[in-house]
Amino acid sequence: MVAKIKMVLDRTIMAVTTVFTAVLVIGAIWQVVSRYFFNAPSTVTGELLRFLLVWTAILGATYAFGSNQHLAITFLKNKFKGKIRLGVRIVNDVFIFAFAILIMIKGGMEVVSITMTQTTPILNIPMGVVYSILPICGVLVVIYKLLLVKEYQEELSTGKEG
Repeated sequence: MVAKIKMVLDRTIMAVTTVFTAVLVIGAIWQVVSRYFFNAPSTVTGELLRFLLVWTAILGATYAFGSNQHLAITFLKNKFKGKIRLGVRIVNDVFIFAFAILIMIKGGMEVVSITMTQTTPILNIPMGVVYSILPICGVLVVIYKLLLVKEYQEELSTGKEG
């Protein structure tokens, strides 16, 4: 069940980031064509690309956290074996969990609510919509870390590291 939920999350995030990346590439090409061939740069595309790049980067970081491929200082974790190593991993994940709740979800919701009345200059959408990626991805990171709890329970019961 845990593996299936994780697979659905992974595939959904990968699909969304793939679509965003494709739009980024097409938009950047259009930006170049409109600027150099038509001598009229597309202002809408420029703003859209900036926001999509932020969303893609944060979604990519969320996927990295979910698959434990994020940037980490591993020298401490690699010094230990067995249950001590698992303990170090759990402490690391507790910090990530706290960061996701306090900064991404709580802080993100505050930023979204503060900026909901401000609109973007070109697209005229609320900035809160742009910043909404923070709490969305914060919730996804929390879900990923909760799924890891089950994996840690299995590792503790079997004594094998995952």
